[in-house]
Parts: sequence; C-alpha cells; structure tokens
Amino acid sequence: MMRAPNPLILALALMAPLAAVPQPAPDQPTADPWATSFQPQPFHLMAEAVTDRYAGRLVAAETRPPHPAERALGVELVYEFRLLTPTRSILNIRLDARTGRFLEVAGRGQLEARRRPAER
Repeated sequence: MMRAPNPLILALALMAPLAAVPQPAPDQPTADPWATSFQPQPFHLMAEAVTDRYAGRLVAAETRPPHPAERALGVELVYEFRLLTPTRSILNIRLDARTGRFLEVAGRGQLEARRRPAER
C-alpha cells in the first residue's frame, strides 16, 4: 500500500534549491565593482603574443601582482612568462594582463631572440 507524501516534506524539498542560493545582505552591495570591471586577456592569447615576438619555447607561465612602478601605471595583474631562447638563454617577460602591453623583458639574448616583422 502506497502512502501519500507528507505535504511539509514535499514543500521543503521543492524549496531546498532556493535556500542554497546565497542572498546578499540588505546593507551590502550586490557585486564587487573590481570583479565586474576587471577583465584580463585570455592567458593563451598572451602566450601567443610572447612567442610571436620572441623565438623560443615557453617553459613557465604564471600570474603575478604588479611591481610598485607597474601599479603606478595602472597595472592590476601581470602575466609573467619564461622563454628558453634558441641560444639557451632564459627571458623573463612581464605583460599587463588587462591590455597585453609588454611591461618588461629581462635576460640575455633578447635581440637575437626577437623575431623580425617578416618572420611573424
């Protein structure tokens, strides 16, 4: 014999997904302005920009906070790449994550690794 479902349990089961959605407090803003305004470039496109400009193989990549001088320029996040050049030198390359602007290239063999416009 089958029992009828308890209406209270049925109502709670239907409302459970609604309770799981976090509700903002009335005195809190609904969204963090930085989270909605800051949109970095896709990481893989910035890696392509590095390998388009310099010959070699990427051996490391990570996100970093900006140095004080970079922050003064308005940089909020930095993509940092390490590139092994054909002459076996390591270049440390920093890009603005939002604009893709090259901020710094450090290491030996920069000129030799730089691709000419015809090579790109």
